[in-house]
Amino acid sequence: MLLERRHLSLALVVLLIASAGCSGLFGSETGTGTSETPTSADANGPAPGSSGFDAGAIERGHFETLSNSSFTTSLSFQLSTVRDGKNRSVFINRTVAIDRESDRSLASGELVQASGDTLATTTYTADGTTAERRVLARGEEEMTDYRSASPPYDGPVQPVNESSVIDRSLLQSLGSDINWTYAGTETVDGDSVSRFEATGSNVTGFAADNAVSTNVSANGTTDSASATVLVDGDGVVRSFQYRVSTERDGQPVTVTLSLSVSQVDDTTVAEPDWLSNA
Repeated sequence: MLLERRHLSLALVVLLIASAGCSGLFGSETGTGTSETPTSADANGPAPGSSGFDAGAIERGHFETLSNSSFTTSLSFQLSTVRDGKNRSVFINRTVAIDRESDRSLASGELVQASGDTLATTTYTADGTTAERRVLARGEEEMTDYRSASPPYDGPVQPVNESSVIDRSLLQSLGSDINWTYAGTETVDGDSVSRFEATGSNVTGFAADNAVSTNVSANGTTDSASATVLVDGDGVVRSFQYRVSTERDGQPVTVTLSLSVSQVDDTTVAEPDWLSNA
């Protein structure tokens, strides 16, 4: 179904770029080319536009704040379906911590396949060197591999890629024809944030395809897609939650994608205890 293909394709592209540590979780650093000035906060949340969601101001605020701050960001992805009468799921979790004060970065990720095999990877970058630990768990067997590299990084080991978690393409997508609704304020890490929500056909702008809206309606439910964004007073997207449920070949398919930013200006990265093995 087109709904599934469009929404799953977008979620998977965002996910795979982030999980590979490549530039692109928030896109390129070229921005949108616009030059509008962020507006001040009011009852609709930080830097609101006429609709209460100023995507341009949020994009700039997110990028500029995190480019100069320590922070931790986490990504979680799950695809669930039914195959041969059994529930099947794939999980990917990834956390990246950036410590500006000590100039250290740590990324940890876990891929859990439908078979149950798990690959956990931890990457540490400091003092111009990157070390990596990989742990593959298959049944009761566990295999651990250590390796390291230095510039020019022409092999499989690559440094923690900060740009993969502060660039702009996802933020631009959030402002691409999604009909966001302001839903009040809440607190993240002691900071006040504004909550925006979208459901059903209102989320289809995220897939940048008008045909998706028709398929959402054809599914007979406005809950087949939903999204939530939490934005702080500096324009930092503290949380993005996305979920779509549909069918493929008569079987249910659910995709959830969760991104969060926490410990802004309060993230420290310690040297991992396995470093000497790399």
